[in-house]
Amino acid sequence: MNKTVIEAKNLDFYYGNFHALKKINVSFSEKCVTALIGPSGCGKSTFVRLMNRMSDMVEGSRAEGVLQIMGRNIFDPMFDVSELRREVGMVFQHPNPFPMSVYDNLVFGHIIAGTTGKSELEKIIEESLIAVDLWSELKDALQTPATSLSADFQQRLCIARAISIKPEILLMDEPCSSLDPIATQKVEELITTLKKNYTIVIVTHSMQQAARISDFTGYMYIGELIEFDRTEVIFRNPTDQRTEDYISGKFG
Repeated sequence: MNKTVIEAKNLDFYYGNFHALKKINVSFSEKCVTALIGPSGCGKSTFVRLMNRMSDMVEGSRAEGVLQIMGRNIFDPMFDVSELRREVGMVFQHPNPFPMSVYDNLVFGHIIAGTTGKSELEKIIEESLIAVDLWSELKDALQTPATSLSADFQQRLCIARAISIKPEILLMDEPCSSLDPIATQKVEELITTLKKNYTIVIVTHSMQQAARISDFTGYMYIGELIEFDRTEVIFRNPTDQRTEDYISGKFG
């Protein structure tokens, strides 16, 4: 049994008076892909963004309960949020490379952190691009503007940028929603490869994608985690009628 790296206990989250997450109790296992599914507005993205405290950027938001990452409650007033974001990388719905070269996208965070040795930076770039299967395509194009790459390459570059700092956890908020089917397949193959080294949580609007790539699936509805289990159980034999109705296409 893989160890638990993310655990929510009676977790509530509010945007002002809006109760966005309601009494979430769940644990996510190390080096597995966990998918969160459910209709739009059900709290999937809110939950994932809470995992690296991106919620802090929303004025008037607040959390109650416990959310532990690597055994530590991230709402503890003494918790170092910058350290959390080094341990928990994030990839967004739309590719968001910095408006600079491929090279600078991959070294930017490291230079800010004080890594300036040329050979060390080159090693980081090579390892990161190899991990996302882009080294052969980009090794001679490192000075190319990242925004000129195809959407597929941009998203994989963003994943490379996220894992270059060697986080423990990789959060992905609908990372394939702006990609075509071929590019989506590439990213799905990449996710399957990356789980050997990372714990991955993915929000997806595609039940087919969740079924293809995840080990565990959670179904969310109106801020509640209705059901959580191994993916094959959720899709073949859910215990809650609401999950069954969503999976079978009766709503959502």
